[in-house]
Amino acid sequence: MSEGKIYSLKELQDLTDSEVLSILKNDWEIPNNRKISVWGELYKHKTLKGRYVFSLKKVKDIYTKSIIEYPTSGVIPISEKGVFITVNDKDIFSKYSAGALLSCDLKLSPSTVREDHNNPLEVSVEFKSIELLKELPRLSEEIHNDEINSYISQSVYDIYVRQNEEALQKEKEVLEAKLQREHTDFKNLLGKEQEELNKTQFSIEQDVKKVQYKLTATEKTLEQQQTKRERVIQDLQSLALKETELKNDFQALKTLHAEYENDMSKKLKKLESFVKDKAIILKDLEFIDDEEFDSLLSGRVNKRSSENSLSFTDDFQRDYAKSVSYIQAYLSAQDIIYPRYVLEDFFALIQTNDLIILAGDSGSGKTNLVQSFAKAIGGESRVIPVKPNWTSSEDLLGYYNPLEKKYLSTPFLEALIDAGNNPETPYFICLDEMNLAHVEYYFADFLSKLEERNDIPEIYLYSDDESSHTLSEFKHVIQLITDAKQKYNKEHINDFAKLLQDEEINTELKRVFGFSDKDSLIKYHSDLRRMLGGVLKTPATISFPPNVRIIGAINIDETTNNLSPKILDRAHVIKFESPLLHDWATIEENIKSYGFDDVTRKIHFELEDLGSRVPYPKYKVKNEFCSLMVEFTKLYFRPLGIEVGLRTIRQGLNYQENFLKFNDDKDLAINNFFLHKILPKMTFDGNKMVGETEKYKLLSSLIDKLEQALEVTNDSSTGVNAIEELRGIIEKARTNDWIINYWS
Repeated sequence: MSEGKIYSLKELQDLTDSEVLSILKNDWEIPNNRKISVWGELYKHKTLKGRYVFSLKKVKDIYTKSIIEYPTSGVIPISEKGVFITVNDKDIFSKYSAGALLSCDLKLSPSTVREDHNNPLEVSVEFKSIELLKELPRLSEEIHNDEINSYISQSVYDIYVRQNEEALQKEKEVLEAKLQREHTDFKNLLGKEQEELNKTQFSIEQDVKKVQYKLTATEKTLEQQQTKRERVIQDLQSLALKETELKNDFQALKTLHAEYENDMSKKLKKLESFVKDKAIILKDLEFIDDEEFDSLLSGRVNKRSSENSLSFTDDFQRDYAKSVSYIQAYLSAQDIIYPRYVLEDFFALIQTNDLIILAGDSGSGKTNLVQSFAKAIGGESRVIPVKPNWTSSEDLLGYYNPLEKKYLSTPFLEALIDAGNNPETPYFICLDEMNLAHVEYYFADFLSKLEERNDIPEIYLYSDDESSHTLSEFKHVIQLITDAKQKYNKEHINDFAKLLQDEEINTELKRVFGFSDKDSLIKYHSDLRRMLGGVLKTPATISFPPNVRIIGAINIDETTNNLSPKILDRAHVIKFESPLLHDWATIEENIKSYGFDDVTRKIHFELEDLGSRVPYPKYKVKNEFCSLMVEFTKLYFRPLGIEVGLRTIRQGLNYQENFLKFNDDKDLAINNFFLHKILPKMTFDGNKMVGETEKYKLLSSLIDKLEQALEVTNDSSTGVNAIEELRGIIEKARTNDWIINYWS
């Protein structure tokens, strides 16, 4: 071929097929009236998809014997890549094998193929023109038009044949020698195999003896089992007889119980009559008022009304996610707007029965969340302001005054007692500005009560002896008054004021009470009334009502106290953002999408629907959450000085179990656990070393690990992203000499 022009890809971009073909024939010195006829060797290629394609390599022009190449730079030459045969694999495979020598005509490849391969000059084989060369074509003599199918000369051919025969002879000798070696090896191997076979046979015989021994033992065991089975059948028959006897006994007990119940009913009526008589006496003597009188007669338990409320069971089919949607819409209708993720998180924490702490700036909606949520489910909310001078549990629960013989109660205790008197109504007690005083001072004893998960916590207010003394004194006073009335035949006088107006009874009462003329029966009566009211209103011991949830609301500024590790270890912290940062438009659109027509009615939840005080889920090594927390504890929490124990992990399991009722995103549940339990504990000097690494660098590594473990979207629908929050903590520390403080 003559050395023609080398074209760039840019020069070839806009040429027509005929122009491209003309360039090729001109470069390859092929007349325009002749096809591009070549011969070459067939190659087989396997693609990434497992298919096979074929191409011709060592391509030469049939007439000129010249190797043909594309007259351009920037593409793979024909000599390296070859010319592909664009036809079904099976067609090529059925006719030719790899390495065959073929003659064929070339054509310009389709434009789409040339574009894909970035080669405007690419050619391919015309499949129908392929012919198999049975012998090698002449390599030295020039091939003319009428000699296309000629072959090499006889002498050259003989040389090839002789060389092949010599090669075959050598190969035969090599194969015979190899065969002899393999025969010898086979005989040796056969001997070893026979030896191994003998050993195996001996081993099998031994195993057979063992199996026979085991079989004999098994037969004996089966005989024993059969004997046991017969005994079991006899025992079952005996148990059936006992069951019949027990049924008869149960029927007899049932009859006896009915008689006992009837007897108890009569006794209860007598007791009620007795209580009523005594209550009437106390009321007539003005020791109790009308409200206390009604309480003594009717009992203190009030029924919760569900009238005009939606039923969580009937109307929502116990669907927690749907109920949260309704609560959000219900609050929105009253111009109270919270993002859905806040309500999901808060509701899930309510079900844990743990202490919940709402942290945020003043006006961020902490106490309002407690009050509005309670209203939405037909519950009661009590907001108890914490005073800066609270230093003990007496500030929270009150104390008994021995001088006045009366328990001085507090709004917090009164809320607990009210909750006990209304056991079907959910009570949400919020300690507002909880950290104005040191929480561990006034709340520690009560917090230990909240930790009890197996039994109902008991709250001891004062000694039972105090109430016993008060009631004994009352019994004595009533008896003295009764005796005085009988002494002067004035049983008809029941009013205490009229008794005092009666000179004989007045004088008698002063005598029996040991009063002088200066002592006042009216004051004594007032003291007794106050003492009795205290006993009736505040018992010595109360059980922590299961319908109560305790929530603390805190602000973080220079006027407040930090939460101690003891409090943080036992509580869940929800940090509130400024309401101005919420995407109000998206929230309103989401509420509209729920499709509730009427959102004016509350939802009635049964108490068990709001979570029960049960033991935390058990720690399991193979649990995904447990293993993840153990890994984080070893790599990060312990080196950073963040205490995470079994209780914290079990609290996390409990929260996760409840959160998944509202949202099936497990990663989001773990994200929230980090926000509640881990990040609030991050207060340390980031410059301190852990081994050879500063703590703040270890904190950055924690972010990388969290990103690998969790997939949490960073948008308004899922709330605060723990990873982004952690990044924010690091950024604040960067400007504060690497002092890490979640609360700053």
